[in-house]
Amino acid sequence: MFLEKRKANWTKVNEVCSSWKFMGGVGLDKLAVLDAVWKKEMGRLGEHCVLLGVDRHFVLVKPTSAAAANELALRSSVLVKGLNKYFKSPWIKAIKTANSI
Repeated sequence: MFLEKRKANWTKVNEVCSSWKFMGGVGLDKLAVLDAVWKKEMGRLGEHCVLLGVDRHFVLVKPTSAAAANELALRSSVLVKGLNKYFKSPWIKAIKTANSI
C-alpha cells in the first residue's frame, strides 16, 4: 500500500525541460555559449561584474562596486548586441544588476 508509486504526482523530464519554469526558459546550449563569451565581451569590466544567471530574457549581473554598476548601465545596450551576435536568434533583451544577492 504505502510502497506504491503515485503516478499522479510524477512529472516527466521532457515536460520540465520544455517549460519556461526550467532554467528561466533558456536552453542549456545558450547558457554554455553565454558563459563562454561573457569575459570576452565584457573586457576589463568583466573583472568587476559577476555573471549570476539568466531570468527569461535578462542577464543578471552583480557588480562589485557602484562605479562598475554605472559603467555596466552605460554600456548595456552595446553589450547586449555583442552577446546576441553569438546566437542564431537574439534572445537577450537587457542586462539587470542584482545588488541584493
